[in-house]
Amino acid sequence: MERASDKTSGPLRARTPLPGTGRARRPLRRTALALVAVLVTLATGTGVRPAVAASQPVPTTAEQERGMRAGAPLRDPVDADAPDRHVVRITLDAHRTRFDISGREVDGQSYDGRYIGPTLRLEPGTSVVIRLVNHLTVATNLHVHGMHVSPAGEADDPFRCVPAGSTATYLLRIPRDQQQGTYWYHSHAMGKTCPFRSAGGPDMASPMVGDVENQIFAGLSGAIVVGDDRSLLPAPLRHVTAHTLVLKDMQIDWKGHIVQNTATTAINSDSPTVRLVDGQLRPVLSMRPDETQLWRLVNAGADIFYQLQLDGYRFTVVGEDGAPVARVTVTTNLLMPPGKRFDVLVTACPRPGRAWLRTLAYTTGPQGDSYPQARLLLLDVHGPRAAELPTVTGRIPTAASDLSRARIARHRTVVLSESADGNTFYINGREFSGDDPSVFATPARLGTVEEWTVVNASREIHPFHLHVSYFQVMSVNGRPQPYTHVQDIVPIPYTVHGRPGVVVVRIAFTDFTGRYLFHCHIAAHEDNGMMSFVYVVR
Repeated sequence: MERASDKTSGPLRARTPLPGTGRARRPLRRTALALVAVLVTLATGTGVRPAVAASQPVPTTAEQERGMRAGAPLRDPVDADAPDRHVVRITLDAHRTRFDISGREVDGQSYDGRYIGPTLRLEPGTSVVIRLVNHLTVATNLHVHGMHVSPAGEADDPFRCVPAGSTATYLLRIPRDQQQGTYWYHSHAMGKTCPFRSAGGPDMASPMVGDVENQIFAGLSGAIVVGDDRSLLPAPLRHVTAHTLVLKDMQIDWKGHIVQNTATTAINSDSPTVRLVDGQLRPVLSMRPDETQLWRLVNAGADIFYQLQLDGYRFTVVGEDGAPVARVTVTTNLLMPPGKRFDVLVTACPRPGRAWLRTLAYTTGPQGDSYPQARLLLLDVHGPRAAELPTVTGRIPTAASDLSRARIARHRTVVLSESADGNTFYINGREFSGDDPSVFATPARLGTVEEWTVVNASREIHPFHLHVSYFQVMSVNGRPQPYTHVQDIVPIPYTVHGRPGVVVVRIAFTDFTGRYLFHCHIAAHEDNGMMSFVYVVR
């Protein structure tokens, strides 16, 4: 058995952290203003950083919600129009949009005129043709997060660049064994122009900055439901009501625009924000007493976490990150970093009443964000009692196999770190740019299982995400983890008293060759360097 700890290829490229801008904010967050100043300096060749106007503070949450009306009945996101069952054809039109957010008009971007993109309902073993029309003024592209499809060609290639004013076609061939569950799609634009390349030449210090944060934050994301995982449940539960609950936040400036990273403004994930469910402010979801429903929960936002609690209730987890679980668990809280999904069963209390789905106060670490608690959705239980349904335990059919006894072909180490000012992010000491090689000198091979040790050397949580394949978490900070599920996002604990957070995962590489991207799924962090890929070959 080979036990090679892979080294990075070539010398590490040290870059000087971007200078500060004097903005009144916590120093440990990225700032687009500093980047703009550097780029303008390089473009003008003056060697003097020009004055950049300070960004106005974001209004308070209450001020941003002014004009919105809470309490409307929940409306699930609309389904994309795709009448052909075997060859699904969908058009997504990325364009600037003026939304109606619970009665308040807000300017952003959309795929179909709504803040939450249409839900793509797909089936294992089918082909999907997506026509992406770019009516933005910058480049964009599309990523189907969590889907086990090719990362090359016209499929799910995150390096693909769709210029402003152009149209591209994506062809996804979904495997017959694609897990039935909840996924999502979003822009993965690794720059504003085509091709996605470094903003500076080889001797320049300025890195490429991606546009993922801007575009997701403005509205370019939505849910994917593959198959119907209710079909995997015991027979009495296969026809329960299902809801797709897309969690997403927006920051609205004084002019009614969703905040963007520009020459004079910057998204700060620690600023006041409005948290929405399916694009609505605190909607009402109705259930009958004793009724059981399946809730498909998706964090489709750019940067922030949710620590979910339904007051007085428990969640029965039957799927995570699109994959049916190997052991059903019951919990009162769900931690959802950006990109996370859970499929959960919720059973209403036997008597009429109300309860809030809320996100609890949560901090991502001394170098990260601190979020206040917020109410998200009101559960209203009323009407005649429903028939009680059986509880679900054990393994959900089609759950992935345990990798605990797998032969390990290679061991690798991934170190996540950031500059002291919190503006620049690294993997194995490298700040990613679109034309960079992998941090690994040796490719992975199809049909093998690797064990990766993911180390967080910073003082904030980084949600680690891998494209194309799931992974199994083996241990967290040295504590072995019993096998309950596979996943495609895991929060890596931050450094405490000089001891980095460490998560060990195992990855089975199957079916597809190409570049498997991995990165922090806080969009600001991946945009500013915390990203790389592993080549997978035959």
